[in-house]
Amino acid sequence: MNKYFGTDGIRGKANVELTPTLAFKIGRYLGEYHNKKKRNTVLIGRDTRISGSMLLHSIVAGLLSSGADVVDLGITTTPSVVYLTKKHKFNYGIIITASHNPYYDNGIKVINENGDKISQKLEHAINEYLNKEEDDLPLEKEDDIGTYTYNGKLLLDYVDFIKANIKITSNLNILFDLANGAASKVAPLVLKDLAINNEIINAMPNGININASCSSTYLETLCSKIKERKDEFDLGVAFDGDADRALLVDKDSNELDGDHILFIAARCMQKLGKLNKNTVVLTVMSNLGLLNALKKEGIKYEIVDVGDKYVQAKINEEGYSLGGEQSGHIIFGDLLNSGDGLLTILYLLTLLEQANMTLEEALNGFVKLPQVLINVNVSNKNKVMKDEGLLQLARKITAELGTNGRLLLRASGTEPKIRIMVEAETEKKCEHYCDLVKQYIEAM
Repeated sequence: MNKYFGTDGIRGKANVELTPTLAFKIGRYLGEYHNKKKRNTVLIGRDTRISGSMLLHSIVAGLLSSGADVVDLGITTTPSVVYLTKKHKFNYGIIITASHNPYYDNGIKVINENGDKISQKLEHAINEYLNKEEDDLPLEKEDDIGTYTYNGKLLLDYVDFIKANIKITSNLNILFDLANGAASKVAPLVLKDLAINNEIINAMPNGININASCSSTYLETLCSKIKERKDEFDLGVAFDGDADRALLVDKDSNELDGDHILFIAARCMQKLGKLNKNTVVLTVMSNLGLLNALKKEGIKYEIVDVGDKYVQAKINEEGYSLGGEQSGHIIFGDLLNSGDGLLTILYLLTLLEQANMTLEEALNGFVKLPQVLINVNVSNKNKVMKDEGLLQLARKITAELGTNGRLLLRASGTEPKIRIMVEAETEKKCEHYCDLVKQYIEAM
């Protein structure tokens, strides 16, 4: 049986793994599933990929044929769908996006009425249905067929929500890289009227340039722009394709990842009395330097598996107000139950201003341990991860690193890759151990 769901919904190459037929069937199931005493209502949005329209029409056809009413936001960010799904009490929100992946990939994320990722139980049920040879769900007829409405103006409710939580009075100069993605439509609406002098790059999507030599996964473009125009910008910000995460570049062109953002936010929130239970939710990918720095500040942390859904679940379960990933998925639990690149950066600037701290002051005490992360393409992730020889090699490396470093091996939840991460006292040592593991996997 095929397993369609990864750590962030269903993802694959458009018209290869992710076909219109598959999208139609997902819509069929979600339109039928839930409370049949009334119609399901579904909010849907997509990023700027060329395949987005194709998949949109397919999944909408499935939803309508099962009797669901659909509201289409058009091109928009993942967090906007999360916020509006909960605010307007839709049964489901659907986002057609492959986030940071190249344009030829696409994906389908599904959330429930609370803005949470759907349960594993529902994922399993959809997965079983997708594996059936025949469609055994009823087709609605006559006036039971669902309705479709385009309502781009609904996005303004999300824009108002962001602005209501932002209090910035200082005139900062910020360069925004919108990744030719969903932020290209949403960010200008949010930034309008804010007390920020901003300049925008990579905001002309054409269907195939999303994340291309730009975005939070390619900070070189942002770094070079800030270096070229020295002293013009206080900060650079880069989003990914669906803008649910963001990374920073400081005025000296230094890259600041999610660990830096979490440390800044945690210190400010602790000072302002906003850090619930004095605890931050991290993942196994969080740098050891962050853990050490948080300890020195007297801030506690909990560690979960990689994936923003695990961070989200722990925040909800314990009532925490901050958590996130090194990749830039940051969740402010008291504001929104999702990573949100725009909210992250603007709220971070608000926190710094309220705490009367500069970016440099807030980062004081955080020394990042050298870390190298590489990916190895494989045909069977599960087989590789269960290989006894690989496990023995991992144990050997872990013993050699001792308490001054670590090795983390994991299968990507969204791509056919094994991710190898090593932290150690020097980058040379990190590269050495990464190469050992990479060579072993490639030899398989």
